[in-house]
Amino acid sequence: MPNDRRWLVLAVLSGSLLLVSLDNTIVNVALPRLQEDLAATTSQLQWVIDAYSVLFAGTLLLAGSLGDRFGRRRMLLTGLGIFIIGSLGAVISPSADALTACRALMGVGGAFIMPSTLSILVQVFPDRKERAQAIGIWAAVAGVGIALGPILGGVLLEHFSWHAIFWVNPPIAVAAIIAVLAIVPESRDASRPALDPIGAVLSTLGLVALVMTVIGLPESGLDAFTITLAVGAIALLCGFVWWERRAARPMLPMELFGNRLFSTAIICVGLVYFALMGAMFFLPQFLQLVQGMTPLQSGLSMLPAALGLLITSTISPRLAQRFGTRRIVALGLLIVMIGLASFSTFVPTTPTWAIGIALAFMAGGLGMTLPQATNGVLASVPSERAGMGSAVNDAIAELGGSFGVAILGTAMSITYRQNIEAAIDAAPDAVSRIPASAIDAARESLASASIAAGAVPSDLAEAYGAVVGRAFVSGMGWALFIGAGIVLIGALIAWRFFPERVEQAAE
Repeated sequence: MPNDRRWLVLAVLSGSLLLVSLDNTIVNVALPRLQEDLAATTSQLQWVIDAYSVLFAGTLLLAGSLGDRFGRRRMLLTGLGIFIIGSLGAVISPSADALTACRALMGVGGAFIMPSTLSILVQVFPDRKERAQAIGIWAAVAGVGIALGPILGGVLLEHFSWHAIFWVNPPIAVAAIIAVLAIVPESRDASRPALDPIGAVLSTLGLVALVMTVIGLPESGLDAFTITLAVGAIALLCGFVWWERRAARPMLPMELFGNRLFSTAIICVGLVYFALMGAMFFLPQFLQLVQGMTPLQSGLSMLPAALGLLITSTISPRLAQRFGTRRIVALGLLIVMIGLASFSTFVPTTPTWAIGIALAFMAGGLGMTLPQATNGVLASVPSERAGMGSAVNDAIAELGGSFGVAILGTAMSITYRQNIEAAIDAAPDAVSRIPASAIDAARESLASASIAAGAVPSDLAEAYGAVVGRAFVSGMGWALFIGAGIVLIGALIAWRFFPERVEQAAE
């Protein structure tokens, strides 16, 4: 394929990927509007966000396998079509439950889009150096889309209703379909491998159950449903591993995990998204509900993250070529750790410039690490199984993000509620004048407390807001400090086990 056409194909693939990345975070800034317009509970709002992740992660391996068998471009077009249907359904959703169902459908569409873009990229760029550059751009788009989601959402909510965040998808998806049909070549595994239906069922159900367990744990704790779901996830995934070791043509060859590059690279990919999605879970709440920013202002505050990701993702291949892959991956994770540690020192009055510096650090480190870790995953699998390799990469990313929100969210909730109870015990006279519903809302979450603040007597409203704000920031600080420690462990793993250089993809 001519050089200029390869880069044009990359532009089309990146546009399709951007659609998926944006929808990871664009809805977050609209949650207060959704709660008001749809009379949604906090649990329902959580599922509006989480349904996308659950179905996205659960169907990734299946989508990658279908791409290898029937054609990656065909699966990309299928995903774009599903995404359009889900987005149009979301626009007309009359309730939070209907919106959740549409978000789940969009997650399925995203699962067909994301690995298809990466596996097609591998086929279009056979040259090692060009492929590394292309993966750097792909990773930049993936990360920048997540950072741009709150910005675009804030701009749309400034002028339109919440429906606009879903109206934006169909025109982009239609344009992507036209461009894919005109420019992107078809590719598939030449051996036309037989499908692995038992593996597909076990992996899909197991991953869905695992993500639901991780998401539900902070809210429900170890109740009967969560424990049952966790046991089911473990049983299904163990069954998947058992079956894949015996299948004639496994969906995911288990011997890959014995490859040091593959195992180390997926750990790094998971930790990158662990940090990114964990931080993105807290920041919109901190900026809007503690610092009083509008959705647009909080979205614009993410610009340093988008710029940091864009710059470092595009130069990461050149840095790795000059200094070695291992150094760049480990250094990137250390920079992420510094950014998260900086977040842990925030107070309610932290100035915007300090927030911007911390965001730039975290995003810059992510941009250094993600292209090299992704390239490491793809370098570990034969090029004809690129769909499977891409799906594993994306599934680990989604699981890492889900674990980031769940683990760091749980850590924050524990500290937050301890601080709220301490404040209640310290001010019994003031508490007696506040409606019980507002006290219960403060115990539940910062978002619930912000909604209930209107029922608090005017002379206590400011103190009420300050208490819940300080409790949230303290919990956020502890959570992100823990996150920084986990990322530091990842940096040590990368330094110990990542190869000095990733020379070429295995053929």
